[in-house]
Amino acid sequence: MFQNYEEALNEAMMRDAFTAGIEPGGLTSGVEIRMLVCYLLDAVKKPLSFEQINDALQSEGLVNYFELALAVSRLAASAHIDESETGDGVRMLSITELGSRAAATFEKSIPLSVREKALRSVRKKLLRERLEKQNSVKVEKTSDGYQVSFSIADVGTDLLNLSLFVPTKDYGDEIRERFLKDPTVIYRQIVAVLTGEVLPDGGLGDEEN
Repeated sequence: MFQNYEEALNEAMMRDAFTAGIEPGGLTSGVEIRMLVCYLLDAVKKPLSFEQINDALQSEGLVNYFELALAVSRLAASAHIDESETGDGVRMLSITELGSRAAATFEKSIPLSVREKALRSVRKKLLRERLEKQNSVKVEKTSDGYQVSFSIADVGTDLLNLSLFVPTKDYGDEIRERFLKDPTVIYRQIVAVLTGEVLPDGGLGDEEN
């Protein structure tokens, strides 16, 4: 009897491990997760790292890490995706012709809301990475607080170099997040204030409130 209980407990723990972190409406079927990976790689038309896909999907509570890792492994084994490695050891995934056909055939088996949320999250992740490469913001400790330093790169001379003092790291991190959300908005607002320009949209562009 104890053995049966122990086996049941182990089975329950394994089941929990493979569903942990999934929000209501997320995917728990291995087949659906494999189709979602194919759909994303086919939709973005470029290789993605496992980390990029995992971060984007887990941030929305759409999949579990272990289920995703298993899905990617099976897709590679079945030639639906190709795996390669960059010079710095990052594992990249790209769609094959077989995977692209599977995505076109079976994408509607995944709820539209999940597809849209997943693709939006991946694109947001890629945009954030591009902004971090093109623009720099550092939060550094000083003797009496923290210094936040910004720069917006351009061809030749940088468009912006700015530093400001904040009392706490949390405040500095909040400013960093707001800057990276849309550096162009920050730049427009600073230039408007310094030149006296009145922006019709308040300098917010298309940013959501």
